[in-house]
Amino acid sequence: MTMAEGLQLTTERLDKDDWKESSVERRNLPEPTGHKIVTPQDPDIRVLIGIPMERNIGQLAFFGFVSIVTQGWPLARLEYTRNDIARNKFGEFLLDSQFTHVLQLDSDHVHPPDVVQRLARWFRAYPDEVEVVGGLNFRRGAPYDPCAFVDPGDGSYRRMAQWPGGAVEVDALGSGSIMISRKVFERLPKPWFGYSYSDLSGWPGTDMWFSKLCHEHGIALWCDTTTVSPHIGDRLIDESTYRDWLGSHGAEQ
Repeated sequence: MTMAEGLQLTTERLDKDDWKESSVERRNLPEPTGHKIVTPQDPDIRVLIGIPMERNIGQLAFFGFVSIVTQGWPLARLEYTRNDIARNKFGEFLLDSQFTHVLQLDSDHVHPPDVVQRLARWFRAYPDEVEVVGGLNFRRGAPYDPCAFVDPGDGSYRRMAQWPGGAVEVDALGSGSIMISRKVFERLPKPWFGYSYSDLSGWPGTDMWFSKLCHEHGIALWCDTTTVSPHIGDRLIDESTYRDWLGSHGAEQ
């Protein structure tokens, strides 16, 4: 059963001292309970891990990956390459294998040891709703906002300011930790991930490309607000960092 809850979103600046927040309704899946935990030997949900190697892996991230792969989760072997190429390759690896899902984990996050189990549980608990789910991760630069966005109806992406627990349906989802069913790659046209160079600031990136493609083909994007992989910067960035920034600056940007 899916439930709708209001999500409070910050919106664009009206003038120097006037800011507006809006609420929109999005589906919210309650956190699963009583389900069978997915394991590396699971016969139904077979997860392949892919780590885009566009940058060096620091020791914080490295030991996080060690705690995950030593549980027995298979790892796609791919040498250093550009981010969009790596993500497309992982999709091809999945389709050429017996695996049912791929979990793409960015190399500049500290992922929880049970990140595979936490994201895979949504596919088991809600097989008719969930084809893509990712963790709630935050930008490592100000305003440290969550990499999960909702369109309030004007065609723009707005960051979430408040959200419920569970999995929230969003319109664009960051790919710091994202699990995708093979059915998605079978359904979507290539390239699944890419860059748009019409804006030389680097926006949008591969995650927004993939999100737009999913939206065009009716594939829902879910953000598990209970699973966070802190972003590695000068310090670990998570929800508390975002809240601190909002408390000091307000919804300025």
